[in-house]
Amino acid sequence: MKNTLRVLAVAVLLAGCAAQRPANAPMDEYLPFAGPPIDSFHFWHLYSWEPVGPYQVVLWPTPWEAYFVTVAQPCTDLGWTNRIGVTSTVNTVSHFESILVGHHERCLITEIRAIDTKRLTAARKQRATEREAAKRGLPPPSPVAPAPPASATIPT
Repeated sequence: MKNTLRVLAVAVLLAGCAAQRPANAPMDEYLPFAGPPIDSFHFWHLYSWEPVGPYQVVLWPTPWEAYFVTVAQPCTDLGWTNRIGVTSTVNTVSHFESILVGHHERCLITEIRAIDTKRLTAARKQRATEREAAKRGLPPPSPVAPAPPASATIPT
């Protein structure tokens, strides 16, 4: 009986470890869809946010608009806090602004990159479809081919 409980406890611990995402998984999800650095973006309120690295956070001012923001070091509590604030000047967030972490920490923004949320959403849907197909034992669906550029000619 004792051995059975030990084996069960180890199995539960291993299952919990296997279910955890790697530490860089959130950053790897957003970074491919982040564009080049920009100077600023308009900001009225914070719809949502997600810490994605020790000095990176994704800000969602609206459900359809997201920004990959990097802050200056040290910003020790960004990955652990349950609330943040964003400073802005005339409803604009720029690299002169800060992320307010918890009650006491002010982390200066060093870089802002707009995220292509349409491509991000499409990639998330594709991954969900692939996971569902794998659960059912079906072959993965073929990826959707991107539309050809407007200047492309169709061979005849």
